[in-house]
Amino acid sequence: MFFLFGLTTREHLQSTRSASCRFCGMFAPQQLILRRTKISVFFIPLLTVRTTRLQVCTNCGGTSRISGMEERALTH
Repeated sequence: MFFLFGLTTREHLQSTRSASCRFCGMFAPQQLILRRTKISVFFIPLLTVRTTRLQVCTNCGGTSRISGMEERALTH
């Protein structure tokens, strides 16, 4: 018997808000992205291993990790 297993990473765009960029300093739209890595068995995602929140600047493309608290502050 053999098993097909691996890791699957998916990104989901949460929202887009205007804010100042940490890299270029411009006031530009910032995309809030939720990235989840899951363990898959037979191509079926089963268990979330890692969740990462990212802020991506649409002006310069700079990407940085943000905490859940920072994400809530940007979405409200």
